[in-house]
Amino acid sequence: MAIETKEKIARSAGRVSAATMVSRILGLGRDAVFAALFGTSYVGDAYNVAFLIPNFLRRVFGEGALAAGFIPVYKQYLHREGSQRAHQLYIRFFSVLVVVLAVVVLGGVAFSEIIVKVWAFGWRDQPELFGLTVKLTRILFPFILFVGISGLSMVTLNSVNYFTVPALSPAMLNAVLMGVGVGLIRYFTGSPESAVLWFSVGTLAGVVFQIVVQLPLLFKTGHKPAFDLNLRDEGVRWVGRLLLPSIIALAATQVNVLVDTLLATTLPEGSVTALRLGNRLSLQPLGIFVAAIATVTLPALSDHAAKEDRGLFMHDLSFAFKLTMTFMIPSTVAVLVLGKPIVRLFFERGEFTAARSTPMTSITFICYSLGLVSYGGTKVITQAFYALKDTKTPVKIGVVVVIANVILNLVLVRLIGLAGLALATTFSATIGFVLLGVTLRGRIGDIGLRSLLSMSARVLVAALVMGACMYLISNSIEPYTSTFPGKLLQVGAAAGAGLILLLGMSYILRAREVMFVVAMLIGKRGRE
Repeated sequence: MAIETKEKIARSAGRVSAATMVSRILGLGRDAVFAALFGTSYVGDAYNVAFLIPNFLRRVFGEGALAAGFIPVYKQYLHREGSQRAHQLYIRFFSVLVVVLAVVVLGGVAFSEIIVKVWAFGWRDQPELFGLTVKLTRILFPFILFVGISGLSMVTLNSVNYFTVPALSPAMLNAVLMGVGVGLIRYFTGSPESAVLWFSVGTLAGVVFQIVVQLPLLFKTGHKPAFDLNLRDEGVRWVGRLLLPSIIALAATQVNVLVDTLLATTLPEGSVTALRLGNRLSLQPLGIFVAAIATVTLPALSDHAAKEDRGLFMHDLSFAFKLTMTFMIPSTVAVLVLGKPIVRLFFERGEFTAARSTPMTSITFICYSLGLVSYGGTKVITQAFYALKDTKTPVKIGVVVVIANVILNLVLVRLIGLAGLALATTFSATIGFVLLGVTLRGRIGDIGLRSLLSMSARVLVAALVMGACMYLISNSIEPYTSTFPGKLLQVGAAAGAGLILLLGMSYILRAREVMFVVAMLIGKRGRE
């Protein structure tokens, strides 16, 4: 039974990872087009600050709290009262969500100027930049309504074990923005200020398509969107009770991004854009691998919790941890070695210059990536708390993380500037990871810490050997990287050779989770 659940989680995570990888690749294409259009200019900074609040709410409503609040309640209704009651919960919660988010959007549009004054206080003496940011904020704020609807669609389909299409849906946003960006580069002859307005409109169009692509499956599973506003529904209230602490917890982690951006507006032009691009690059391994693991783990853990099966709960949680470390440790080492070449490969063209833009973005990319293990571990641990219907503990620890981040930001930005903002996020995330882990262990007992540390040590040794190989190959190709093919060869050859060596070392060191993933990929049955 344990092996079957391992394979089920791994297979589902693999499908989600593949779908998410498509979206992430398109996301990198979108960022590359954005960098070519605006570089690290004030226009790019204006868009990034304007998109900050809607994107902040997207990360809260679209990716985290909805799953934590909705899936455990939906699963319980499905098991105990049947599909009709579960579908009714979906419709009633959908109605509440639309009303709440519509009010948020109206408030955001009305108070855009105040919002920008708060989160970009360093720009108050730059009327052109400030005015453009306010205008873009008003255009982009409706994004949160559409992404909230999309997020609920995703977690509803996940609740009935449909993962691939929901994971693919964000690709629509990235595809539309890539198309808009390429069109602007090739055909638009107006000012950068006008170009960024069209890019903002494209952002809204992309998220609408993100909803549309999920509608056929929603209809197929009996979840036709309808309006039935019933605030007295016990299920809706139950979701709300779970949802509110989850929102606060996730908001606490995302406040770090807001604080980073706020302080970045006091640094030289382009700092906001460099910080965002570095952050987005660092999140690629999390988005492709850890988000997939967490997505399929929460429904599984919620099932085990609802059935009070502690054995399978502990087993699946331990396995999710090990899978996460399997991907995050090598990813961290790879970024330390290839951080700058990766930035050059994806972004160095058009307005994104080698002399200024690349160094700014590379340092933030590397500093954010130092926290990959902590980010990934936190994601998995949080799912365990949510499955146990405990959304308060992550809130309390999230508050500690925010306080730590603010203090570290204020200290490190004075010492090392832009890099200090990224490092502060990494250090505070590590504090949160440790606190969550200690708290969870105290609540449910040992989840196999000794086994996890032993596996992680073997993966780390293999990753360090991989990193040494990557360094030697990257340096040998460095003289030939003045062209795009040269940059592609540098990253591709180093990464390819490093991956082969990583797999070989993992086999020698008996890093079983790495071998398990390889076995699943080639169609062989995983073994304990």
